[in-house]
Amino acid sequence: MSLTLAFTKLSDERHRFAYRRKDGTGEAIEMETRSFLMHDLAHYALESEAGLKGSFYGILERIGGYEELSVGGGVALGGEIAITERVVGALQGALAEEDIDAEAFAAQVRQYLELFDERTPRWLTPALVLSVRERMRQLLGRWKATPFGGTMPLEFDLP
Repeated sequence: MSLTLAFTKLSDERHRFAYRRKDGTGEAIEMETRSFLMHDLAHYALESEAGLKGSFYGILERIGGYEELSVGGGVALGGEIAITERVVGALQGALAEEDIDAEAFAAQVRQYLELFDERTPRWLTPALVLSVRERMRQLLGRWKATPFGGTMPLEFDLP
């Protein structure tokens, strides 16, 4: 089973994000692309590559409510989603760079998490950082190829 996602390009500035849960419920929200698209795709890339089920998309499947989960970036929920949110925030900046030193990035995130007395998750490895970068490269290529009015569908696999 999976959570079905759809990113529809409305203009250079706006897109629609829609999801459909296994039970058939879901929602569609129009958003400002510059602020939200990269963040949502970075979550998708990280959570997919790391096999995370208790972060943004896993929680979206279980309880729904994009806007409720987006307020505070999920950090207030604690647990896996809080750490994932911090990692995604750091990843967004790192992925904008031409080259990424995956070893140094993982070490920097480890130090950052220590500031919050949080343990570095086992899944945060240099190999994962590189696979997330590649997944993001593919996703952004697909998005650029999506015409206005077109939709980029994604599936988020869940147990």
